[in-house]
Amino acid sequence: MIARMILTRFVLFGLLLVIAILVSPRPAFAATQKQVIEFPEEELANESVLPVFDHPEAVKNRLVPTAKRLELGAFGSFSLTEAFFNPLAIGANVTYHLTEASAINLMGQTYMSGISNYGKQLNPIPGPNGQPGTTNLNIQYAPAPKYLLLANYQHTAFYGKISLTKDYVMNLSLYGLVGLGAMGVGDMTAPVLSVGLGQKFYFGSSFAFRFDLREIAYNGPDVLSGPDLNSRTSEASASEFNKKLQFGTLLSAGIVYLLPSF
Repeated sequence: MIARMILTRFVLFGLLLVIAILVSPRPAFAATQKQVIEFPEEELANESVLPVFDHPEAVKNRLVPTAKRLELGAFGSFSLTEAFFNPLAIGANVTYHLTEASAINLMGQTYMSGISNYGKQLNPIPGPNGQPGTTNLNIQYAPAPKYLLLANYQHTAFYGKISLTKDYVMNLSLYGLVGLGAMGVGDMTAPVLSVGLGQKFYFGSSFAFRFDLREIAYNGPDVLSGPDLNSRTSEASASEFNKKLQFGTLLSAGIVYLLPSF
């Protein structure tokens, strides 16, 4: 009897639960509609554009700014193509940097006196089949290079840095040179045309090592076309020799100091 009453109650409870679920209100899902935003056609761009930069900066926060700064330097040079005379020279240069890329460079050098080892071997001039000769070339009495003066336009094509060790970084710049000047040869002065390349390695914001490689061209005396110098005891005049277009290659190395900007 008790079991039948309990079963009856469970059945009634189940029926009531089913009825409650069926009659309970269901949630309404609103249909989502795609929202369209429209703009007037006159306000839309006809084509894509990119921003325009009037003054792009390739390098920001330069460690070694050069614009409006004066650079002073001293150097030694070696003539790679000099056959007869002393190829060594010493000089100085002054550079004013108009901008970070453009500069005016003035340089002057004076050649060491004397002749090269090859020139010394021609006293006396070797005879046929390498036999000792009896005549001295005496090239030391021919017109020798005395000085070189150049005014150059300098353009810096690259500024960057190089890591020499794990913890040390050195700034550098690569530049080109083109200039005009004068070459003193013996007792004459000849106009000179020069082109070249250079590289500076900065160790700090003011000091740098400077290396230049220049090619020069000038119309000067041909020391092998003049009078017999065997009996000479003093330097011959450049006017006694034929003129010839001559080329020379100069390699120079020195140190420069950048003064503060004006």
